[in-house]
Amino acid sequence: MTWFTLTVTGERDVSLGNEQDFLALWCAQLPALREHARGNGVLARLDRDVDRIRDGASPERALLKWVSPETAEALRGWADRPASGMAGLPGMLGTPGVGAGNYTCPRDRCGRRAHRDEHGHVPRCTAFDETMRPS
Repeated sequence: MTWFTLTVTGERDVSLGNEQDFLALWCAQLPALREHARGNGVLARLDRDVDRIRDGASPERALLKWVSPETAEALRGWADRPASGMAGLPGMLGTPGVGAGNYTCPRDRCGRRAHRDEHGHVPRCTAFDETMRPS
């Protein structure tokens, strides 16, 4: 198994070393990879790798294949929302809305966490093309 560290822009370094980490990163990067592959005429090749991973293949190999070293320097990490750094005032904590909170991998195969988007849509797991489940 390969161990390496990605420098995440604006955040801490993310050390990857297990299948769950690689799968979470694959899931987070897949929309951008699809866009890039579509623009370069290699979407069918990417889709074959997506199918292999859904069938149980290692996402590590696919990441090494599809994510260039230059791109790896710019990766944000798989958290959908960066920490805002704002502290609440005592007594100001509101009750979360319906469906508020963290969502996780629908198949419990990675540690990715996500939140609803600004329109209230439940996040999707792009690695398996399923709605993420509440944690």
